[in-house]
Amino acid sequence: MSVPSFSPEASRRVADVLVRLGAVRITTAQPFIYTSGWASPVYIDTRLLMSDVSLRRELMDLAAARMAELVAARGINAIVGAESSGIATAAWLAERLGLPMLYLRKRALGWGSAARLEGRLPEAARVLYVDDVTTDARSKVAAAASLRQNDTRVDDVLVIVDYALYPQARALLAQHALTLHALTTWREIFAALRAEGGLDNEARQTLAAFSADPVQWSIEHGGVGV
Repeated sequence: MSVPSFSPEASRRVADVLVRLGAVRITTAQPFIYTSGWASPVYIDTRLLMSDVSLRRELMDLAAARMAELVAARGINAIVGAESSGIATAAWLAERLGLPMLYLRKRALGWGSAARLEGRLPEAARVLYVDDVTTDARSKVAAAASLRQNDTRVDDVLVIVDYALYPQARALLAQHALTLHALTTWREIFAALRAEGGLDNEARQTLAAFSADPVQWSIEHGGVGV
């Protein structure tokens, strides 16, 4: 299931940082097509955090402070990042929490149940899986399934941004016994964009239509539906 992991103030601050970095790209013409197949007028490039030391440090300190509680409560003993979108965040977080860090390849390299993992799992591994963004949660469920093949326990996923718009995402996470933690959501990012005042009328209307029904927006612009 999805739970609110961070305070509203923290989520708004993360959204403000992403907007300030120029990480939120908007199109009113050719849509972005995500790897999941969804068409969207928004692309959020969290990798830009790598290049701004002060903002990166602020967001990762915030994430580590909250995740430290989770690590202690769950007995998490390793951090696993998604290739390539979650590697940097996983590394920054693992350093702050004093935990081993691994990453999960998109495709297997070699043979055996650990062919997708780079790094060494601890004994009785219980991990936090880290990625940048989630839409419909299907890739997070697939990653957890892969990790669980190694007798690894994974109950929690951390992302920087959860769109929190796509239907069935929460039910899918619950079905696979996963709890999603997100630093911020599309709602806070959209609010930050409006507050910044850089959106013209066409962009505001496009983003409002997308926010109201991302599935229909995707279908109408050449992407997948439910």
